[in-house]
Formats: sequence, structure tokens, C-alpha cells
Amino acid sequence: MKPVSALLLVYNEAEVIEDVVRGVHREVVAKIPGSELVIAEDGSTDGTKEILARIVPEMPGTRLVQGTARKGYTRAYKDALKLCRNELIFFSDSSGKHDSHDFWKLAAVIDNADMVIGIKTARHDPLYRVLMSRVFNFMVSRYFGHSFRDINSGFRLMRMGAIRDVLDDNWYMKHLINFEFTLRVMARGFRIAEVPVTHNPRSHGPSRGLPVKKIPEAIIMALRTFPKLKKELRAACLPAGRAGRRGIRG
Repeated sequence: MKPVSALLLVYNEAEVIEDVVRGVHREVVAKIPGSELVIAEDGSTDGTKEILARIVPEMPGTRLVQGTARKGYTRAYKDALKLCRNELIFFSDSSGKHDSHDFWKLAAVIDNADMVIGIKTARHDPLYRVLMSRVFNFMVSRYFGHSFRDINSGFRLMRMGAIRDVLDDNWYMKHLINFEFTLRVMARGFRIAEVPVTHNPRSHGPSRGLPVKKIPEAIIMALRTFPKLKKELRAACLPAGRAGRRGIRG
């Protein structure tokens, strides 16, 4: 296995962050020579910073990146991806809902893809979130002409060569970032795969990524973004033959 840059984007996850960080380091970074763990902390106020300051020195190959002010998810995500030093990048959200060992399910497919997305199976979320996700994936697949089961999943393995140019684009979304990210990569001719992964219930507090009060804003923003994004992606598509744009099923 080639060296991997494991990336965690962290905001106010004090209840679970130590277990998440230690799990990613143990299951991925410590098992692949030359790998690193990049933790991008984005202005937490609940004690997360203090926990990270304590545990990071204990784990070789781990870098903690912090700023003086909160960037917001989109900018923090893009900036953190640019900091990764290895060609392969493993991204996992920091909520504790994913099993770090499932990295190896993504790794088993990456030789035949440029980005591998983890599909949350037996999803342990409130019913309204499960239904919202299904409807959203259906709408994206129909509108943009692709077939995805979990396009906005925050658990993925990707090649820097496939995402580098996309990071310089002006992204539209503030929420549901990974759906736009995925479509931008695919429009440039890179191969996308999906494989099933475990999904655990959130053990502490509401979602930090998309809390209930922000769901209406996210839906409205997505619907307004669809036409603009589709037009931009059509212009970005590579000529036929450069690379395959069809999704690959794991």
C-alpha cells in the first residue's frame, strides 16, 4: 500500500474526537509506512482543542493544523486537502459514525478508481435524515445524469492528482459539500467508485455538519445551485477518451 494522508476536519467534537483520532491513526497511519494524519481543527469552543493538544504528540506522523478564526466548512476542507503530502488521501468525518477499519474496503478498490466513496449501509440516522439522503441522491443522479447511492458521504479515498485542480474552483455550496466535490472531479474525466461501509449511530449530541436548523437553508442552496453547477460542469468536461467518467461499483 502506498503512503496515505489521512485527513480529519474537526469542529466541536469533544465527546468523540479522541477515539476517532486514535482509531484512524491505529487502523491506517500506523499500518502504512510513510503515512500521515492531518487534523484540521476549525475553531472549536467545546474543549476539542485541548484534547487534540494532549493526544497529538503521542502519535507519530500526526500534524495538528489550527487557525485563529473559524473558516467555515468549505474553505477549511479545501485548505486542509491542499496540506496533504501524499498522493492518496483518506478523508473521514470526525463524528465517530464511521469505522476506521473500513478504510481497507476503500483501499481494495482504489487501483481501479480515482475516488472511492463509502456508502453508508444499515444507516443509523433519524428517519428524516435517511429519507432526505435518498431523495437527494435520486435528485442528483437524475439531474446530473449519474447514478450515486451516497454522493455526499464524508468517508472517501482519493488521488491528489484527481482533485488538485478542483480545489482551485469556486465552489457554490456551504453545506452538502461532497456532492459538489464529487461531480467536479467526475466532470474532469476521473473514475468514481462506491463501496458499502459500516455506519454507526451518533453517540453524542446533534450533527455538527448539518444540524436540523440548517437543513432548509441547505436544501434551498442545493436547488439553486443545480442549474449553475450543471452549466459549469458541462464546460469543464474533458474530451471523450481522456478518462472514464462512469461510476464504478465496488
